[in-house]
Amino acid sequence: MEKLVKQIIGRGPQRVRWSWPKNWVLKLLSLLFAIFLWYFVVGEDKVDMTVHIPIEIVNLPRDLVISNQFKKQLEVTVSGPRGLIRGIGSQHISRPVDLSKATPGTILLRNDEDAIPFSRGIRVLRIQPPYTTLLLDRLIQKDLIIKPLTTGKPAEGYEVTSLTLEPPTLGLTGPQTLLGEVSELRTAPIDLEGLKTSVIRQAPLDLSPAIAELIGETAVTARVNITEKTVSRAIPKLPVLIVSDGPPQPATVRPATVSITAEIPLSLAKEGEDLHPLFKVTVPTSGLPPGQHPVPVRVESTKGLKILEVTPPTVILTIGSDRTRQ
Repeated sequence: MEKLVKQIIGRGPQRVRWSWPKNWVLKLLSLLFAIFLWYFVVGEDKVDMTVHIPIEIVNLPRDLVISNQFKKQLEVTVSGPRGLIRGIGSQHISRPVDLSKATPGTILLRNDEDAIPFSRGIRVLRIQPPYTTLLLDRLIQKDLIIKPLTTGKPAEGYEVTSLTLEPPTLGLTGPQTLLGEVSELRTAPIDLEGLKTSVIRQAPLDLSPAIAELIGETAVTARVNITEKTVSRAIPKLPVLIVSDGPPQPATVRPATVSITAEIPLSLAKEGEDLHPLFKVTVPTSGLPPGQHPVPVRVESTKGLKILEVTPPTVILTIGSDRTRQ
């Protein structure tokens, strides 16, 4: 009987057997997440907004430089769910430009929606500017001499004896097409009007806009030496004085006077005063034995004036009494 029942059941209609797929839990979660994302993207309110996306230069070769001015931010109008649009600012999105294989010349970049990595669900409506031009140039180093420019004149009777700059040169690093045309730098005019004394002043450089953009505002130190003008004057019959560091001993000198030529400041030369007190002429006796000796004279100036010539430059110094000399 039992066998008969089993045969009847076996001949009846077969049950439908369900076979669960592998990893069905993971697939079910993916389906639920897709439904949630669809609702978040499609179901949320959509808004349009203009955002500023920076252009990011990466892998620029060390021997190259971008020598032109270009707009470093793109104005991008996007559309999408309000939540995604609000999150753009915190994602630090940029438009990357890889220049690892770049060579000197002009590069034209097309700014399209594929160039900016926005999140899925955000649609790009407009990008300004649609193209970016980069001019790549060789990067060179060059030392340029700085030349001072002046305006005005020192006070009457005074002159500039020297004008030095610190530093005298300036090293620049920049595009070859720009620095190749520059041979020197110049200062802005340094005012000398009415000066009677030496001065130290800060002198800004007079730079072209391109060079100023390269190195910024730069100044150097100008040292201006101002001295009074001088004239050459002859002072005759200056007495020759005999000096000794030891005990005094009889001595005479021949000739007893000399003439000199010196540079005299105009303020002294115009006064017409006696110039003899400005100078002192001496011959030493120290270490000399009795007798006659040719000795060069020494001329000193109380004001540090420059001695141009002494006539005669040597005198005869006689040491000892007349009996000793005989």
